[in-house]
Amino acid sequence: ILDLSELLITEEEMLANFAIAKAVEGVKVTDEEAKAFFEENKSELMSGETVNASHILVDSEEKANELLAKINAGEISFEDAARENSSCPSKENGGNLGEFTRGQMVPEFDEAAFSMEVGAISAPVKTQFGYHLIKLISKSEASTYDFEEIKAQLTDMVNQEKRQNAFQSKIN
Repeated sequence: ILDLSELLITEEEMLANFAIAKAVEGVKVTDEEAKAFFEENKSELMSGETVNASHILVDSEEKANELLAKINAGEISFEDAARENSSCPSKENGGNLGEFTRGQMVPEFDEAAFSMEVGAISAPVKTQFGYHLIKLISKSEASTYDFEEIKAQLTDMVNQEKRQNAFQSKIN
């Protein structure tokens, strides 16, 4: 037996969905609107500062200092020391962690990596995981995105905002 109240709810939902679709169907975003949004929000549309670093993770400060001395004396390369001694899976890549932004690593590691000069190797850095020797490969400063790079995402954002406004207007 079909419950009449279920049928009414379904009919109401269908009407509401139809009304929402009608309210937002004509919403379009022009390149000019996306560009205006970009210009108004440029300060928030920035790529963060990034670094590319390698590391060697060991369980004691003594082991880290021993490896650092061998690296500085030219007895072993940083990459070979990582492959042979690091407890991190990155050892397979000579300790390379790739590129990362602030906040992706634990605070102590982040602070050390972002304060280093390119090519430098840090003194041992203690974190909850152990002791790290960090080698800074490269550093990129924060920069503003180019409009063309993020045009599609901006168009989507403006479109969503316009649809919400159209919907709210229909409700009012």
